[in-house]
Amino acid sequence: MHMEENGNIYLLVNYIIDSITTLEALRRQYPNLIILRITPGIYTVQVPQGAEAEFESLQENLRYIDIPLLYGLNAQQALETSNISQLHNYPYGALTGSGILIGFVDTGIDYTNTYFQNADGTSRIVSIWDQTIPGNPPEEFGYGSVYNQEQLSAALKSENPLSVVPTRDTNGHGTFLAGVAAGNDQSGADTFVGAAPDAGIIMVKLRPASQNIRQTYLINEDVEAYQTNDILTGLQYIMNTASALNRPLVICLGFGCNFGAHDGTNTIERYLENMGVTNGVIVVSAAGNETNSGHHYRGQIQAGQSQDVEVNVGENESGFVLSLYANIASRLYISVRSPLGQVISRIPIINQQNQNFKFNLERTILDVTYLYTDPFTGSEQISIRLTAPTPGIWTLTISAENAIDGNFNIWLPRRGFINDTTYFLQPDPSTTVQIPSTGKHLIVVGAYDATDDSIYIESGRGPTIDNITKPDIVAPGVNVQGPRVGGGLTSFTGTSTATAITAGASALLLEWAIVNQNLLEINTRIARGIFIRGARRLNSITYPNNIEGYGRLDLQNSISTL
Repeated sequence: MHMEENGNIYLLVNYIIDSITTLEALRRQYPNLIILRITPGIYTVQVPQGAEAEFESLQENLRYIDIPLLYGLNAQQALETSNISQLHNYPYGALTGSGILIGFVDTGIDYTNTYFQNADGTSRIVSIWDQTIPGNPPEEFGYGSVYNQEQLSAALKSENPLSVVPTRDTNGHGTFLAGVAAGNDQSGADTFVGAAPDAGIIMVKLRPASQNIRQTYLINEDVEAYQTNDILTGLQYIMNTASALNRPLVICLGFGCNFGAHDGTNTIERYLENMGVTNGVIVVSAAGNETNSGHHYRGQIQAGQSQDVEVNVGENESGFVLSLYANIASRLYISVRSPLGQVISRIPIINQQNQNFKFNLERTILDVTYLYTDPFTGSEQISIRLTAPTPGIWTLTISAENAIDGNFNIWLPRRGFINDTTYFLQPDPSTTVQIPSTGKHLIVVGAYDATDDSIYIESGRGPTIDNITKPDIVAPGVNVQGPRVGGGLTSFTGTSTATAITAGASALLLEWAIVNQNLLEINTRIARGIFIRGARRLNSITYPNNIEGYGRLDLQNSISTL
């Protein structure tokens, strides 16, 4: 199915639905909506102009339709420290990622870079799905353009490759991660080698979030942000491509967000949970860089009590959405006080209805929506949206109609989605591992500095709100070198950098396990256990912990313990 990305033909409004109804039945009942299946039970919906009434009927029948969340990027020669490069020339069987695929859902890839070419100038990239270029979409998803290895190799032989295959990485994040995980300059120009230099690469270049979804979350146009539905279709495309080629697969996830309960229940987390038990697939995800940002608040309240939560709002802050999640046995409501002392008191709990307020002496608009109960978690969620907030100290007063343990958590949007000068005055650095890394059956990676063995101060910390230890391990993620768009090397810092190294290590593990037929039943859960058992642990630290999990990545020791 081909879909024009033109606002005059289709409204660029994407929704996500979870339903036991089949795709065929949904399309019969709502023939004018664009409904695509990601996996059985998970669908995306686009609303063409003129089909609004049909969409309203869908909403009434399903009761709850999810607006896509927005995710951002988590990166701002460590292979010897993690005992990876030693295995490239191991005398008893070298491991280089041969026969393995590594998939990325990211900003794209500079396919003209020599780090992604064979010695004869052909491409090592198996496939690129660029969601931003119309013309040749994957049949199952209907947008963007796919370029296979043969097309990429043909383009590289032309005088102007980008005139033949026009996909680009204008950000550099995807190119860098792919290079750290699987780069290999075979031209002899330099000696840089990624963790799995012979692995094949699948890249999905995500299309930027649509304007209406950005407005929903008050995210500026110039900020890198990507929608749930495009990430899900990208992941499924990678799975479909690897399955068609019958090759083992590593998926490297270098994005994250704070919108959600941080307990493994949102749509992407549940999708990845199923992927994590798939034979021959290893999913590796970045913990995020939110620990030192001041974006998480943890509180506890008893029935009949109130608690003030103060948020410093910086100058030139255009607005943001706070997400409050209560304990499942609690029923909370809020009041809001502005820096000028205006108060919106005791906002009533009206389920699933937006309540809008204006501050008479200020430009600020407040929107509050209670979900009682949230369909994913079963607990209460409160969405608090401040548009054009006055700079200064805003106070949220949290009150309890009833509560047992009374725990609640609030998250501000991730770094980059709001100003650095907007933060909680009394933040909690724990439970700052980002979604989707709060899901189950993933290998969640934090970052440390390989030069002095210190933990990267921003590296996301656990536990999840259901008290699961995160991250699983840490890997080098500070000033790591990798390819830049246009050639040469650059350095990035962040947990997605550490995740790329771990993804390369996972490709070597898959080669040992499946290609060399040592552990054919391997999946993400098994690989996670292997990395945990073989991790390097410091004598002065108690493990596991919610800063570095079970220790530092050590691939050679992990394999030797089997």
